[in-house]
Amino acid sequence: MNIFFADPTAPTRSPTATGPTGGFATMLIWLVAIFVLFYFMAILPQRRREKQHQRMVASIRRGDVIVTAGGIVGKVIDVRDETLKIKTANVTELEVRKSSVAGILAKKGSSKEQGKAEQEEA
Repeated sequence: MNIFFADPTAPTRSPTATGPTGGFATMLIWLVAIFVLFYFMAILPQRRREKQHQRMVASIRRGDVIVTAGGIVGKVIDVRDETLKIKTANVTELEVRKSSVAGILAKKGSSKEQGKAEQEEA
Protein backbone atom coordinates (compact mmCIF):
# COMPACT_ATOMS: atom_id res chain seq x y z
CA MET A 1 0.00 0.00 0.00
CA ASN A 2 2.64 2.40 -0.99
CA ILE A 3 1.09 5.40 -2.73
CA PHE A 4 4.35 7.13 -3.58
CA PHE A 5 5.90 4.41 -5.71
CA ALA A 6 4.38 2.42 -8.54
CA ASP A 7 4.00 -1.30 -8.09
CA PRO A 8 6.28 -2.96 -10.64
CA THR A 9 4.11 -6.06 -10.74
CA ALA A 10 0.93 -4.12 -11.59
CA PRO A 11 -0.29 -4.31 -15.20
CA THR A 12 0.61 -1.20 -17.20
CA ARG A 13 -1.87 0.85 -19.19
CA SER A 14 -1.29 1.76 -22.76
CA PRO A 15 -0.69 5.48 -23.22
CA THR A 16 -3.78 7.31 -24.48
CA ALA A 17 -4.36 10.90 -25.48
CA THR A 18 -5.68 12.78 -22.50
CA GLY A 19 -5.74 16.28 -24.04
CA PRO A 20 -8.83 18.11 -25.22
CA THR A 21 -10.50 16.69 -28.28
CA GLY A 22 -11.16 18.83 -31.32
CA GLY A 23 -8.77 21.64 -30.56
CA PHE A 24 -8.62 24.65 -32.85
CA ALA A 25 -11.07 23.38 -35.49
CA THR A 26 -13.88 22.97 -32.96
CA MET A 27 -13.23 26.40 -31.50
CA LEU A 28 -13.27 27.94 -34.97
CA ILE A 29 -16.57 26.26 -35.83
CA TRP A 30 -18.16 27.58 -32.61
CA LEU A 31 -16.87 31.11 -33.28
CA VAL A 32 -18.32 31.08 -36.79
CA ALA A 33 -21.63 29.72 -35.49
CA ILE A 34 -21.83 32.43 -32.82
CA PHE A 35 -21.04 35.15 -35.38
CA VAL A 36 -23.73 33.85 -37.76
CA LEU A 37 -26.25 33.78 -34.92
CA PHE A 38 -25.29 37.32 -33.86
CA TYR A 39 -25.61 38.52 -37.47
CA PHE A 40 -29.13 37.18 -37.87
CA MET A 41 -30.29 38.25 -34.40
CA ALA A 42 -28.79 41.76 -34.19
CA ILE A 43 -27.15 43.15 -37.33
CA LEU A 44 -29.69 42.17 -40.00
CA PRO A 45 -32.80 43.47 -38.15
CA GLN A 46 -31.02 46.78 -37.41
CA ARG A 47 -30.18 47.22 -41.11
CA ARG A 48 -33.81 46.57 -42.02
CA ARG A 49 -35.01 49.18 -39.51
CA GLU A 50 -32.51 51.72 -40.87
CA LYS A 51 -33.65 51.16 -44.47
CA GLN A 52 -37.31 51.42 -43.43
CA HIS A 53 -36.61 54.68 -41.56
CA GLN A 54 -34.75 56.11 -44.58
CA ARG A 55 -37.70 55.26 -46.86
CA MET A 56 -40.13 56.82 -44.38
CA VAL A 57 -38.08 60.03 -44.10
CA ALA A 58 -37.71 60.24 -47.89
CA SER A 59 -41.50 59.99 -48.28
CA ILE A 60 -42.28 62.99 -46.04
CA ARG A 61 -44.04 65.74 -47.95
CA ARG A 62 -45.46 69.14 -47.10
CA GLY A 63 -48.74 68.76 -45.23
CA ASP A 64 -47.88 65.44 -43.53
CA VAL A 65 -48.37 65.17 -39.77
CA ILE A 66 -45.28 63.72 -38.09
CA VAL A 67 -44.05 62.88 -34.61
CA THR A 68 -40.43 63.38 -33.57
CA ALA A 69 -38.35 61.14 -31.32
CA GLY A 70 -38.96 63.66 -28.52
CA GLY A 71 -42.73 63.31 -28.89
CA ILE A 72 -43.41 66.61 -30.66
CA VAL A 73 -46.30 66.35 -33.10
CA GLY A 74 -46.49 68.80 -35.97
CA LYS A 75 -47.54 69.43 -39.52
CA VAL A 76 -44.74 69.72 -42.09
CA ILE A 77 -44.69 73.13 -43.74
CA ASP A 78 -41.28 72.96 -45.44
CA VAL A 79 -38.94 70.13 -46.47
CA ARG A 80 -35.22 70.84 -46.83
CA ASP A 81 -32.16 68.66 -47.42
CA GLU A 82 -31.42 67.71 -43.80
CA THR A 83 -34.24 69.41 -41.88
CA LEU A 84 -37.99 69.83 -41.77
CA LYS A 85 -39.93 72.87 -40.66
CA ILE A 86 -43.02 71.85 -38.74
CA LYS A 87 -45.93 73.78 -37.27
CA THR A 88 -46.79 72.48 -33.82
CA ALA A 89 -49.40 74.97 -32.64
CA ASN A 90 -51.21 77.82 -34.30
CA VAL A 91 -48.11 80.02 -34.40
CA THR A 92 -45.20 77.82 -33.28
CA GLU A 93 -42.80 76.71 -36.00
CA LEU A 94 -39.90 74.38 -35.29
CA GLU A 95 -37.05 73.19 -37.45
CA VAL A 96 -36.08 69.57 -36.75
CA ARG A 97 -33.59 67.18 -38.31
CA LYS A 98 -35.03 64.51 -40.54
CA SER A 99 -33.23 61.84 -38.54
CA SER A 100 -35.27 62.77 -35.45
CA VAL A 101 -38.58 61.88 -37.10
CA ALA A 102 -40.05 58.84 -35.35
CA GLY A 103 -43.08 58.36 -37.55
CA ILE A 104 -45.69 59.77 -39.87
CA LEU A 105 -49.09 60.04 -38.22
CA ALA A 106 -51.05 61.20 -41.27
CA LYS A 107 -50.14 61.73 -44.88
CA LYS A 108 -51.40 64.80 -46.72
CA GLY A 109 -54.83 64.11 -48.12
CA SER A 110 -55.47 61.08 -45.92
CA SER A 111 -59.02 60.30 -44.84
CA LYS A 112 -58.39 61.54 -41.27
CA GLU A 113 -57.33 64.99 -42.44
CA GLN A 114 -60.15 65.20 -44.98
CA GLY A 115 -62.64 64.27 -42.26
CA LYS A 116 -61.26 66.95 -39.94
CA ALA A 117 -61.33 69.56 -42.72
CA GLU A 118 -64.95 68.73 -43.51
CA GLN A 119 -65.91 69.01 -39.82
CA GLU A 120 -64.17 72.40 -39.53
CA GLU A 121 -65.95 73.71 -42.62
CA ALA A 122 -69.38 72.65 -41.31
